[in-house]
Amino acid sequence: MSFKPYISTEPSIFGKMSVMAKNHNAINFTQGAPDFKTPDWLIEHLNYYVQNGFNQYAPIPGAPSLKKAIAHKVKMCYGVDINPEDNVSISSGAVEAIFALISACISKGDEAIYFDPAFDAYPSIINFNQGVSRRIPLLADGNIDLETLAQTINTKTKLIILNSPHNPMGSVITKAQYAEIAKLIKGRDILLLSDEVYEHIYAGDSYTSALQIPELKDQLIVVQSLGKTYNLTGWRLGVCIAPLAIIQMINAMKQFTSFSAPHPMQLALADGINAHPEYWQDLPKLYQTQHQKLIDGLTHSRFKVLPWAGSPFQILDYTAISDEDDFSFCQRLIHEHGVGLVPISSLYEMPKQGLVRLCFAKYDDVLLEGVKRLCQV
Repeated sequence: MSFKPYISTEPSIFGKMSVMAKNHNAINFTQGAPDFKTPDWLIEHLNYYVQNGFNQYAPIPGAPSLKKAIAHKVKMCYGVDINPEDNVSISSGAVEAIFALISACISKGDEAIYFDPAFDAYPSIINFNQGVSRRIPLLADGNIDLETLAQTINTKTKLIILNSPHNPMGSVITKAQYAEIAKLIKGRDILLLSDEVYEHIYAGDSYTSALQIPELKDQLIVVQSLGKTYNLTGWRLGVCIAPLAIIQMINAMKQFTSFSAPHPMQLALADGINAHPEYWQDLPKLYQTQHQKLIDGLTHSRFKVLPWAGSPFQILDYTAISDEDDFSFCQRLIHEHGVGLVPISSLYEMPKQGLVRLCFAKYDDVLLEGVKRLCQV
């Protein structure tokens, strides 16, 4: 039996480490899914829609009520007006929107530029479509390298992918940086995909979305995650915001993948977003509080804590503890100390050792016990 040789059957490093942690009953800091409780009011709304017959397909682009709620939320968050009918598509998880966009715009030999280390879906999906990844290392402080980006853009460039807050490095992109990127792609046949699934998890007083840069409007696709925001990653609900012509392509791809995201979940979230804006407004504070507890606890460890500006992830440097490769080190942490972290060397084009990722989207009991164990390493 012959399959396409460029499709990898290897499980992701996130899934691999999570399974290993669970098999050894380790404290699991591996996956990006938050441990926080799904709001009761969302469960109540879901039960209502399930029990009242809303259990068949939603429209391919998404339930109109949810698309309207997203447009309202974007206006509240970022002061930007979007047309819910033309500019919003609801996907089965944010990754479906990313898959659909890349598959629609990348053909054999086309180039996509993004920054290293990177969420492993990007290179995989580009590979599926026989595109070429042009990977640029992030700077030492986690920031994007605009000078190298300008030098890397060429006539084969079809897509630039940004990820802010960044997985795994926890850095964010500023308004000034977005504005510079807008200048770089102006007048070029290049799309900009801004992966903003952790938009409500940041360190400062506010967060900048690429949606706030008017000069990007005609070339911009923003992807958000309702699963990450509302602690319901199992509901598989993502959001894609883009110009009409791009939304039509996204929906054309969705038609033959998921067809539509789960209908009663969409309706429940539409109600929840409209009725409870305080939920996403308070979310940054929750993560800032848990992050501070993590940092305070790790002051007594031998790990070096890298700078953090957003995302549910903290990068730790373990080179003062061991010269092992990161996978071996993480295996040993699970087996000997009962803590699961993620080695990130595989997220680089050229593997880089000495760093591991910790997801701190945990309640105090798990978070503080995990920190205690890391302090014993």
